Amino acid sequence: MLIRSRTLALTLSALLFIIISPASADKKLTKMPLNLYVFLHDDIPQAQRENISKDYFSWLRKDLESFTHRRVYVNFVHNVAPITQYPYQGENLTNILAGWSGEVKGYADRNNLPINRRTKYLLLTNEKINSQTLGFAGFKHYAGIASLGSYPAAAHELGHMFGGTHDHSEVLYKDGWWCETNIFPTRVGLRANCYHYSDKNKEAIAAYLSESP
Repeated sequence: MLIRSRTLALTLSALLFIIISPASADKKLTKMPLNLYVFLHDDIPQAQRENISKDYFSWLRKDLESFTHRRVYVNFVHNVAPITQYPYQGENLTNILAGWSGEVKGYADRNNLPINRRTKYLLLTNEKINSQTLGFAGFKHYAGIASLGSYPAAAHELGHMFGGTHDHSEVLYKDGWWCETNIFPTRVGLRANCYHYSDKNKEAIAAYLSESP
């Protein structure tokens, strides 16, 4: 009887997922999904947290899905010490990223989460890493850091983590003005954000993910 009850519960859960999951309505998203774990650093004020999903990730998710053909899930993690208290500021970016990568590896191990091409872990911070640096991530690496100081900062670092480069970024003319694609190396204040990756970076990201199911 216990087995039957559990089976029924799992069946109902599966049906509920199918009903509420937008992925079931989009047959183009046929490949294994991408999972982005975004750790909100404790220094982000509560008032700023309310719009983070809309301002920094909704458009990013839509862009990634459009060319990877994978559903993108953004999983926000907050108030989990010590990982959301990580001391991210300083001048030695290599050491800072190494320390953060170690924190992520420990978190993933404790929570039985994967380290693979389809799963990335980003620390989102209120402040810059230092006076010159809004974010930092290793190329094709599983962990990175980005601040709220620029709307594309998270997309920029995640782009590197998925295999995108500065060299493939572009300045485009759209809607009557110039804009910079997500992985443009140095922001120019007079230009707008394109809020998408360049065609060449889309190709690079798709190629990187093609080696994953």
